Amino acid sequence: MMTYPGSLSLAVVGFSAVTAGQKNCPGLHQDWLIPIRQTRRAGLRSLWAWRSCWRENLAQQRFQSLEEENSSPAGALAHNMPNIPTLTGALLLVLLAAEPLQSNLPDQCSANPCDKVGSALCVDLKGDFYCYCNSGWKGKSCNTDKDECLVLNGGCSHYCNNKLGTYHCLCPSGFRLRENNRTCEDINECLETPGICGTADCRNMPNTYTCFCEDGYKYDALNKSCQDINECEEQRCEQACVNSPGSYSCHCDGRGGVKLSHNMNTCEDILPCVPFLTEKSIKSLYLGRMFSGTPVIRLRFKRKQPTRLMAEFDFRTFDHEGVIFFAGGHQHSSWVVLALRNGKLELQLKYNGIGRVTSSGPLINHGIWQTVSVEEFDRNIIIKVNKDAVMKIAVSGDLFTLDRGLYQLNLTVGGIPFKSSDLVLPINPRLDGCIRGWNWLNGEDTTIQESSRMSEKMQCYAVAARGSFYPGKGFAVFNMDYRGETDWGIDVSAEINPATDTGVMYALVAEDKTVPLALALIDYHSTTKEKRQLIILSVHDVVVSSIEVNLCDTEHAVAISVRKDRVHLSFDEKLGQMELDNSELTEIFNTLNDYMQMGVKTYVGGLPDVAVTATPVTAYYHGCMTMRIHEKPLDLDEALHKHGDITSHSCPPVKSVK
Repeated sequence: MMTYPGSLSLAVVGFSAVTAGQKNCPGLHQDWLIPIRQTRRAGLRSLWAWRSCWRENLAQQRFQSLEEENSSPAGALAHNMPNIPTLTGALLLVLLAAEPLQSNLPDQCSANPCDKVGSALCVDLKGDFYCYCNSGWKGKSCNTDKDECLVLNGGCSHYCNNKLGTYHCLCPSGFRLRENNRTCEDINECLETPGICGTADCRNMPNTYTCFCEDGYKYDALNKSCQDINECEEQRCEQACVNSPGSYSCHCDGRGGVKLSHNMNTCEDILPCVPFLTEKSIKSLYLGRMFSGTPVIRLRFKRKQPTRLMAEFDFRTFDHEGVIFFAGGHQHSSWVVLALRNGKLELQLKYNGIGRVTSSGPLINHGIWQTVSVEEFDRNIIIKVNKDAVMKIAVSGDLFTLDRGLYQLNLTVGGIPFKSSDLVLPINPRLDGCIRGWNWLNGEDTTIQESSRMSEKMQCYAVAARGSFYPGKGFAVFNMDYRGETDWGIDVSAEINPATDTGVMYALVAEDKTVPLALALIDYHSTTKEKRQLIILSVHDVVVSSIEVNLCDTEHAVAISVRKDRVHLSFDEKLGQMELDNSELTEIFNTLNDYMQMGVKTYVGGLPDVAVTATPVTAYYHGCMTMRIHEKPLDLDEALHKHGDITSHSCPPVKSVK
C-alpha cells in the first residue's frame, strides 16, 4: 500500500484484463499502481466518479445468489464487479477508499441501510454503501421487487405470477407444470382418474375432458351414467312416436295413405310406382260388389198375362263359383238359380217343392266374354253359351206366380233373396264376375243400366286378368287353423305385382289387437333409418328378417315359412337376412308361440284398427296378388269379411309405357 499525504490512498494488487463488454472506469488501469496525487477534494471527486462507473457496470450484470457463488463476501463481490482486477487463483479486492488523513469516516453499513429481505450483503464504501441484492430484488437498498415476468414472460409457457423477491409459472385448469417448472403439459384425466365418467366413455381434451355418451343418450353428472333421451318428448315426429333405449322411431298411419318421408320424422303420401289400368266400363255390372252374397240388383216384374222367362247377357269371369242370377217367386215357390261351380254353368231349380241341380257345358271362367242365355220354352228351360245349347231341363210349372190378379216374377242379380244354405245344393254365392249387354224379359226394365251409371263401384274393369286386386284400402280376414298333428306351422307363398312400395300383404292379428306376425313392403330400414325398398317379416314391432328388393317392375314371388324355432323369408328364391341374434330370436319365437297357442286371425292386404305402432307397417297393400297358404290357393270369396273394392279373382293389367 502506498500513502500520499493530503490525498487519497488506493492500493490495488494483481490487476488482470478488463472484462469484455464493460466500461473502463476513469483513474484505473491494468497491472500497475496509479498514485492519485490530487487535493483531498479532487481525490474524492475522482474516487466518486470511479465508484459511479463501477456501479453502472455492476448494474448491467445479472446477480446470482450468494450461495451459488463464493462463500467469501470478497470473492462474491469481486465476481460481480466487472472491470475490477483479480488475483491469480483467488479473488481479492482491498478497497481503502475515501479515508482522509485527518479523520476516519464511519462505517456506512452500520445503520443497516440494506433491506433485510432483499439484500444479501452490505459493503461499506467509505462515505457510501453498496447493497448486494438477492435474486428478485433491485434498488439501492434492495427493497424493490424485480418483476421477472416482464422479460419473456419469465420463461413460462402460459402464465407468470410475480411475487416479492421471486415469481412462479402457473398453468391453466387441466394443465400442470413439468419438472422444469416452466412448461405446462395437459393432464389426461381419463388415464389418471379411472372411472371419472362412471359408465360413460371418457375422452381427454386440451385442458379438460368430457364424458361421452352414444347418440340418443345424455350424460348424468350426478349419477355418472348415460341416460336415455326421450326424443318423443321433443315432439320430433309428425304423428306417432315410440321411444327406445338410445333411439326413437316415428310412425305414420298407413291406413290413412301416408308413410314416413326421407327425414324419418314427417309423413308423406303413398304414391303408386306402377300404374294399373283401372278404368271401368259404364255399360257393365260387377256381380261381386256385395260380399255378403246379397243381390247387387233386385227387380220385380208384374204382368197381366202369363209370361215366360227370357234372359240374355254377356258374361266374363275368372272365378270358379258363385251365383249369377235368381228368378222366381220366393224360397218356397218355384224358382231357378243360374250359378257357376268349378268353372261350369250350374242350374238349380225348384218346382212344386221338388229341387234339382244340373251342370253342363264348357268351362267359362277363362276371362273371355261369353254370351249366356236362359229361356223358358215349351215347358223346358234351355241354357245356351254363345248360341249353343248346353242344358235343356224339363219343368212342370211356371216361374211367374199369380198374385192379386197379376203375374209376378222376382229377379235378383249377383245373389239370391234367401240363405245359400237353403238352395238345393249349397254354394258360395259370391261371384267375382261381370255382365254387360243384358236383356231381361225383352229389355222391358232399365233399372240395372241406371244403377250402373250412378255408381262406379257397380261397374267392372274394362280390362281384367287373373288374380286378386287390392286397391290400397281394405282387407280380407280369415279364420284359419295353423295347427298340425304335432305343432303349428305357417307356410305362405304369393305372386305379387305391387303398385306401391308400402303395404301389408299378410298378417296374423290376436284378439288384443297385437300383430304377432306380418309380411309387408316397406321403403326404409327401421334400424339404420335408410331409405331402401325392402320386404320384411316382423313379430310385433320387431323386424326379424328382411330382403332388399326392386319391386316396381314386374311380378315377383315371395314366401315365408315359420315354425316355433325357425323362420325363412325368400323373394324370387333369394333368402332373407336375419336382423336378430340368437338370443333375441329365442325371445321372439317364445312370444310368437304363445300367440299361436291362443289363436289368431289371418289378414290379407291390410290390418284392422290396431295401434299404428303395433307393427312396422300399417298401410294397405295396393296391387295384384295371389296367395297360397299351406299349398292351397287362398280364395277371397271364402273370407269372413272382405272389403267390397277388393276383387277376388280379377285384376286390371299394368298400363303399358309408351
